[in-house]
Amino acid sequence: MDKIILQANELFKDAGFDYAICGGFALDMFAGKQYREHNDFDMSFFDDERHKVLQFLHDKGWGLYARYADFADRKKYLANHLLHLVEDSVDAKWDDCENFVAILPDSYATAHFVERAGVYTLAFGEQKFAKLDFIKISFRKRQGENFMDGEKTLNMDKAILYAGDVPYMAPEFMLYLRTPEFCSWHPLQKSKTEADFNTIIPLLSAEQKEWLLDAIKTVYPNNAPWLGDLLQG
Repeated sequence: MDKIILQANELFKDAGFDYAICGGFALDMFAGKQYREHNDFDMSFFDDERHKVLQFLHDKGWGLYARYADFADRKKYLANHLLHLVEDSVDAKWDDCENFVAILPDSYATAHFVERAGVYTLAFGEQKFAKLDFIKISFRKRQGENFMDGEKTLNMDKAILYAGDVPYMAPEFMLYLRTPEFCSWHPLQKSKTEADFNTIIPLLSAEQKEWLLDAIKTVYPNNAPWLGDLLQG
């Protein structure tokens, strides 16, 4: 198992809240191998434990930044990695923010203050991402035994899988999240996303494929026709 995954599990395993490895590393865990390079590390936590998570990272010396949604053109700002510094992890103004980044002082990623905009922007060094010093964080909702994403739900035991004792997000949910990139919403990510779909879909169970197809048809009805062919391929 990749050392960055093990470092993350070591950091959070006794922290007192739930978590799951996400993104490309989660798909590697499902596939049982690394099939492409990764430039960052994603993790999901639950919204009802948000303050615990942020305070834990703050106490461990991580710098916290929120991709806050209080902008006139949210997509423009998100695409340019503009962030707000989180100085108080329990401040209620962060309660509606789904996405954060956590950065250690010696990370290959650094946050630079943009004086005119009053926000921070991310810059990445030339060195390869090689240790757990930068985490992209998302907060997800749950209700009882169900994992929630808008109208889509998964039973918790199907939403979070395990490789040994390391929790990771279900591959069908990861592919569902990557659908906009697959449909060229984010051209720079398309080749990686195509590798994800082409590698992971043949490994999915019939039940996982059914959930993925239904989820994408529901949320992206105009972009879904290609998926039926891919699932049958």
